[in-house]
Amino acid sequence: MAYELSVFVENKPGKLERITKILAENGINLRSFSVASAGEFGVVKIFVNEVDRAEELLRQGGFTVTRRHILVALVPDEPGGLHGLLAALSQNEINVEDCYGFPLRRGNRAAIVVDVEKFPPAEEVLRKNGFKVLNDEELRDL
Repeated sequence: MAYELSVFVENKPGKLERITKILAENGINLRSFSVASAGEFGVVKIFVNEVDRAEELLRQGGFTVTRRHILVALVPDEPGGLHGLLAALSQNEINVEDCYGFPLRRGNRAAIVVDVEKFPPAEEVLRKNGFKVLNDEELRDL
């Protein structure tokens, strides 16, 4: 089981830097992130190696933080790698609400972070279609 954190921030200089400073000073590895701005506020979605600590530290730093269950699946890091994953979900009527990825240091693979509306069925579909869905222990070793 994997989680991402959504951090709600004012859209002002230095706010994103405060998040990364808290993580860096506490030895938390920021694996991947995305930023979505909506006028005066934004949402920073982060995927970290120590979600519990990161959530606690960011809250202590004055941020509003939510946790959401996600899937992290491995795909080949080549043209069409992501398409296969998305096709498997689409063909099984599973909507992707959010998705981003990052290349892995080892091998020719990428990790794709997927937020779906139907979690248990999505995980089953991905596994049945040959995708490796990572658990917490495997995610720490990325």
